[in-house]
This record gives sequence, C-alpha cells and structure tokens, in this order.
Amino acid sequence: MGAGREDVWLALSDLWLDNQLQEHDHRHIAGVLLASGLPVEELRLIYLEEVAPLLWFNHWGVAGEWAGFDPAWLYAGCRRNQHKRQSRWHRWRCRLLRKPMTHAAEPQWRQVLLRLEQLRD
Repeated sequence: MGAGREDVWLALSDLWLDNQLQEHDHRHIAGVLLASGLPVEELRLIYLEEVAPLLWFNHWGVAGEWAGFDPAWLYAGCRRNQHKRQSRWHRWRCRLLRKPMTHAAEPQWRQVLLRLEQLRD
C-alpha cells in the first residue's frame, strides 16, 4: 500500500525543521514521495501550497522546531491549505511569498527530488 497524503505532509515537514538534513533523510523523504504514487508536479504543489504556507515561519524564528512537528497539528493545517488551493487568493499568496517560504527548505527539496529521480530509475 502506498503512502497517503498525510505521509507526504509529514515527510515534507522535515524540510522546515531547524536542523541540517543528512543523506539518509533525503532518501527517506524521497521514498515516501515515491510510495505516494503522486506525480512530481503534484508533489511540488503540495510542497509549495500545502506545507510551506504552514511551516515557513519555523525557519525564520529564533528557536525553531527541530525534533518534529505535532502530526495532528500538521495534518489539520495542511488539510486546510489543501482546501485553500482552490482559491486564487491562496495561490497568489503562495506565489508572492514563495521565496521567504522556501528559502531555507529549497536546497533540501532539490536534494529530495534528485533522490526521487534516482529511485524512479
């Protein structure tokens, strides 16, 4: 059985933790994304429009979360953002704030995409 959307949210949330991810972390996240069966473009939209708007402040705070986000809180927030994706306002806000929302997570995201591509080959 493949990973569900909640598994994807939880795996992607690691990109916003206040610590440096290692190679095994990138492989784990890529494995969860692969198991979801979702196309890369949908995974990118989940990253940009569901997870990033909820977690981006963690990288900008003085003492951000480093151990992991509460799954129930994460799922509720990402689910709200998933429903908001239908809204032009939400999509516009995500585009406007893309750089600050993904500034610290983007290098890690690119590493995960490389691992995902390797797993698919």
